Amino acid sequence: MKKRSLLGLVAAVPLVLLAGCGGSSEKEATVRLLNASAGYSSVDLYVEDEKEIGAIGFGTLSDYVGVTSGDVTAEFTNAGSTTALLTKSLSLGTDDAYTLVTYGWEGAIKSVVITENQDDADSGESSVSVLNTAVDAGALDIYLTGTDESLDSSTPVLSNVSGGSRSSFATVKAGTYRLRITGYGDTSDLRLDIAEAVVSSTGVYTFVLTPGSGGVLVNSLMLKQGGALTQQLNTKARARVVAGMASGGKVTVKAGSTTLATAAASPAIKDYALIDAGTVTLTTSVDGTALTSTTQTIKAGSDTTLLVTGNSAADATVKVLSDDNRLPTVSTKFKMRLVHAAPSLASDALTLTLDLEDLVTDLTWGTSSSFVSRTGTSSSSLEVNSLSSTTPVFSVTEQAYLSNSIYTVFVYDTSAGVATAKVKKDR
Repeated sequence: MKKRSLLGLVAAVPLVLLAGCGGSSEKEATVRLLNASAGYSSVDLYVEDEKEIGAIGFGTLSDYVGVTSGDVTAEFTNAGSTTALLTKSLSLGTDDAYTLVTYGWEGAIKSVVITENQDDADSGESSVSVLNTAVDAGALDIYLTGTDESLDSSTPVLSNVSGGSRSSFATVKAGTYRLRITGYGDTSDLRLDIAEAVVSSTGVYTFVLTPGSGGVLVNSLMLKQGGALTQQLNTKARARVVAGMASGGKVTVKAGSTTLATAAASPAIKDYALIDAGTVTLTTSVDGTALTSTTQTIKAGSDTTLLVTGNSAADATVKVLSDDNRLPTVSTKFKMRLVHAAPSLASDALTLTLDLEDLVTDLTWGTSSSFVSRTGTSSSSLEVNSLSSTTPVFSVTEQAYLSNSIYTVFVYDTSAGVATAKVKKDR
């Protein structure tokens, strides 16, 4: 088989833990593949142009295989394909064991090599580390606590583990813990909550964190050195309410058993809250009048906006908007979208321009545009226009739109019935 061309990206150096050792074709190392790539449902591994491991699904781990030790070339492909997504040079020690981890969204696959040479923990103890492949989620704290222990009175086992990095090892007593992941330094910013995480005596574990589809919540794949993989997947999603009723209409929304807004006077953009993922019943009222309940399938790990808009309870609707809070794949870019939530412009389509360039066109009422990516800027002019007027609905000049950020432009009616907009920095 001919060498395949490099189409992916090589992983950053700080993640790569390699053991160098010369070798010949008769000498062997052992490797296995963990697919933590949210953008790739199934991955093959080639070493020196030989397919060694095939069709490893997302969140799963292969068996060990023997490969030539020394300096070798590894290639990762979509299952069944011979086109390389990523090519990597490895230095494998004879008789050493490695776990090759792929991660990243589609078009931005990376990899890291975990050298399995950490000494066993002492009897009655476990060694734990974290590999944070959830780059979009930012820096994270990791807690292993009793079931009912408050995070506010607990100390993280590992703290400030940034996206795209691996922590050092910490020592904990062997046993069963409640695993919780939070944003760095913020115990209220819960990203993952697993009731039982079991670490055994003398065991060595790496919690491989992967991103949820919304980019903020995370999953964990608990990898035991020389042992099995335990999936610790999120059962939660994040949801928020945007109240976009005419004349300051007050909106109350429950998603399942979680109240997301209580008599929120329009216009209002509420904060995200955690809800149980799956089939969710949405219970909504406007100015005290109940709307017909609906059910929605909300994916675990996702972010969702529930847009409540209309002229009154009689014609109010609840629109379910999928939010993509993954950071731009290019760090110099920002992402922006437009949401049309202004009943006074219900018959008008909207256009969003930045520095006279159309970002969004013909957006109808009660809908959201896709995100558009542009290079960060320190001073730009933004306008929202409707088809029926020569006067902008909203305009702002000399505003910065920062790279590696996400913005939503919400168009809504004021309590006086005048359409305007707010630029909300979501991340």
